[in-house]
Amino acid sequence: MSLRQKKSGPPLLRMGHPMAFTAFLRHIGAPADRYLRNGKLPVLCNEPDMFVPLERAWSFFDAAARHEDPALGWLVGAHAGDHNLNLGLLRKLESATTLLQALRQLVSMASAEASHIQIGIQERHADALFYTRYAGMQAVPGYHSSQAYQIGVILDLVRHFLGQYWSPDVIGVEHSIAPSVLKSQFPCTRILTQQPMGYIAIPRTCLHKMARQTAVRPDASGDPVLSGNFDYIETLRVLLRTYLPDGYPSTHFAAALMDVSERTLARRLADHGLTYGQLIDELRFSEAKKLLREPDIRIEEIAQSVGFDDQSNFTRMFRRISGLTPREFRKATLI
Repeated sequence: MSLRQKKSGPPLLRMGHPMAFTAFLRHIGAPADRYLRNGKLPVLCNEPDMFVPLERAWSFFDAAARHEDPALGWLVGAHAGDHNLNLGLLRKLESATTLLQALRQLVSMASAEASHIQIGIQERHADALFYTRYAGMQAVPGYHSSQAYQIGVILDLVRHFLGQYWSPDVIGVEHSIAPSVLKSQFPCTRILTQQPMGYIAIPRTCLHKMARQTAVRPDASGDPVLSGNFDYIETLRVLLRTYLPDGYPSTHFAAALMDVSERTLARRLADHGLTYGQLIDELRFSEAKKLLREPDIRIEEIAQSVGFDDQSNFTRMFRRISGLTPREFRKATLI
């Protein structure tokens, strides 16, 4: 059994997974934006490779499941499949020679999706269990909806190799209750509850199978993913970048994201020679530069995407840092 090493710092989740829930909720006519706001998640973020605090995402899952359908995690997993994984990870998974190789790739690259997650392969005599869990977090609201969704994502990946109608003989969940929807989704599968981890059982005779779908999706866009080791400032940048379209994130808001006091946040930044204002300026400027290299995006839209309601304030910030206005920068870089 191989476990992902537990990381320090606040647990994070790639925004692509809340977006899968949001898309499904909108599909069934549920008030997705209201659930996002109540969960303190960015409503305007459409970038799947951003990161958000994991417990906020789970709170969003939990509220939606309580009000819409207790089996929401299973339904979203079946609806979205593995299509919301990071594109760079998807490319490696879909180009894997065998199913076993793809599963090992997913284990090794789990940080592209979330921190603190433990996934692995437990080989037994007749089968292998591909499992997922978050140690010590089982009591957090939304945990079981998240795990149900994760199992759906893993199942969709396995079906690239074993066929779209393949179902495991056994599915294990940590929850004490197996939703009735599983009987219709997996009529021939045994559902075991109160397990030490969530998993699907894959016959060992299937692990050598090659992918039935060979189309490789585009590579990752270069947006930040979590590194293998926790870095305080890197993690803070990754989180705050997600919330920039909602406006200037206050120090109180940033401290809450990192689960520390404002004084601790200021001290951690000072240890790296930064103030909070400098960090936000750096983030806004960095994001604006990338967008300004896209000639079809209006400068007004770029200003809004990095948290400015007033384009003139955006122009002043950009010129203060670079010596150029956004328009001058765009002209210089597109020549």
